[in-house]
Amino acid sequence: PVNTELAEWMQHPYDRNPYFSEGLVHKSISGNCLRSKSEAIIDMLLYQNKIPYRYECILQFAEQAIYPDFTIRHPISGKFFYWEHFGQMDNPEYYTKACSKIQFYISHGYIPSINLITTYETKNFPLTSETVQHIIEHYFL
Repeated sequence: PVNTELAEWMQHPYDRNPYFSEGLVHKSISGNCLRSKSEAIIDMLLYQNKIPYRYECILQFAEQAIYPDFTIRHPISGKFFYWEHFGQMDNPEYYTKACSKIQFYISHGYIPSINLITTYETKNFPLTSETVQHIIEHYFL
């Protein structure tokens, strides 16, 4: 990141998702280990575009903590954005949980397309690096 404060924020230790660490099997050029190839694409392009972010950083609410896939700071304003990738939308159980998670975000003031970025895929319609790059350009560049 160009901004020193945001670079320091990105490098500062933070509470990461402690659950299912055995699923962190995809290593990105950033050095992060991620849960899916699609998350690795997002991670790689955020890193290459010098967008300050954290992977699975805790977001604490009064009633519970969640771990968004990516916590992102806008490189100019420093404003927080959260990016959730939902990669199994053709799985009914996964789809139900994804919808509940989106409802939870909305109930706490995080609105898709405003400060919550969401991406989706199925087996037949995978997330592409072109789509991710377009989203990054739209929100952050």
